[in-house]
Amino acid sequence: MRHILYTILLHIASFAFIISVGGFDGCYKDGKIVYKSQCSYKQRKDISTSLHKELHNVNSFTIWITRDWKEEWYPAKTVNAMIQKGYTPVFIFYYFADDISPSFVKKHKNRYFYALQRFIHYLQKIKGKKIVVLNPEYNENGMSSSKDFDLVNVTSIIKIKNSVKNVFVGPCVGDFGEYTKVWDQHNWDAFAPSLYFSAKVADFIAFQEMRALTRNTKKEILLIPKRILALTTYLWKKYHKPTLLAYLAISSYKAPSIQTQVLQELKSYLPILKELDFLGFGWFNYIDNPDHTGYFGTAEKYWGLKTYDGKNKESLKVFATIK
Repeated sequence: MRHILYTILLHIASFAFIISVGGFDGCYKDGKIVYKSQCSYKQRKDISTSLHKELHNVNSFTIWITRDWKEEWYPAKTVNAMIQKGYTPVFIFYYFADDISPSFVKKHKNRYFYALQRFIHYLQKIKGKKIVVLNPEYNENGMSSSKDFDLVNVTSIIKIKNSVKNVFVGPCVGDFGEYTKVWDQHNWDAFAPSLYFSAKVADFIAFQEMRALTRNTKKEILLIPKRILALTTYLWKKYHKPTLLAYLAISSYKAPSIQTQVLQELKSYLPILKELDFLGFGWFNYIDNPDHTGYFGTAEKYWGLKTYDGKNKESLKVFATIK
């Protein structure tokens, strides 16, 4: 066990502290980046130019590999060019999405592994260090106690690591539970059966945090930094693996300052988090997506640090100071 942990820590040391933003491309108009729907596919450019101008601390970008993903959405040539500029790609493999359930996984398992193999072939074209986050938020709809899904994640991790160089892989639990609490062990213990083996072969354990006033109170949202510290501590002590906050999503809908408040407090906890082998975090969207829909309703359109038309939110200034 000590040898395995030592090897993993050496592997971790090859990565800088991850500060990522979600997004891959956009439209550049009048010297600023705006949401990508405002120009044609061929006119879009990757986000690295904008990041280089205003977020010098960002060293990573997050892109989602969904069930309908197409390789041309994220051309390997462009990803490799971004790696050469110093950005580490974080790929979130999200095949089952919100449809996940024991019966859905059983029915679609073969298709899942076919999609995973296609993704592996793509990863082999990415020349540089990369991170893969597997099956985010899988622990819902009766999946928390699924030993079968634990083996799905184990198999997925082994397949990726046996086939791809310079890759760092881990499963991603959703932080679901009582958001009025900071320490929520009852709900965190619930997903232990689905992590029994996968936690042992993974390079890290990832988790996520998403809140918006359409589903949460302001108090619950402002507890997020303490909750991140608590869950990181819990995962680190229980699984003896580094942790990654794969994506942090705070909607500015009806709360223009709340992103700033959360980021300021989270920033103050980073020295403690880093002592717990916290690898870093990703902000869900760099730019607001006016087309986004989902669990949080209208608030889904306001996850960004910038508005869809390219204006900086108050939170971007704070985000830029995080290291």
